[in-house]
Amino acid sequence: MKRNVALQIIFAFFLGLVLVAFVWIGVITFYPEPSWTSEGGDAAARTWRLTVGIILLVTATALSAISLSLPVRAEAIANGVLLGGVFTMLTAVGMALSSETGALRFAVVTAALVVTIGIGYLRFGRGPRVAPVAATADGQADPELAARVEQLERRLDAIRRALD
Repeated sequence: MKRNVALQIIFAFFLGLVLVAFVWIGVITFYPEPSWTSEGGDAAARTWRLTVGIILLVTATALSAISLSLPVRAEAIANGVLLGGVFTMLTAVGMALSSETGALRFAVVTAALVVTIGIGYLRFGRGPRVAPVAATADGQADPELAARVEQLERRLDAIRRALD
C-alpha cells in the first residue's frame, strides 16, 4: 500500500495550526492582556504586545528546534511541528511590529530572521547525509564493498515494498 502524501501534508498543516492555537491559548492564559481602560492602558498594551512577541519568538524557536530533532520516520509530525514554529514565528513578528518600541522591536524581528534562516539551513540546506565510501590503499573506491552495499540496498527496497 502506497503512503498517502496528500494526507501527510494536510496532517502537517493541521498540526501546525493546532500548535499555534495551543501556544496562543497558553500565552493568553498565563499572561493575560492588560485592561485598555485603566490609566496608561495604551503603554501597557504596547509593552504587553512586545513581551508576547518575545515569548512567541522563544516558543517558535523551541518548536523549530524540536522539529529538527524528530526522527526521519516521523516526517509528517516533524513537518507539522516545523509549520507550528513557522506560524508562531509569524505571529511573533506581527506582535513585535504592532508594538511601538523601536530597538526592542528591531531585535525581535532580527532574532526571528536569524532563527528562520538557521532552521531553514539545518532543515533544507545541508542536503541528504551520505555515508563515506571505503577506499582501497590507492584511494579508489572498493568495488567489492560497493557491490555489497548495492545488494543490501536492493534487499532493503524489497522489504520496504513488501511492507508497504
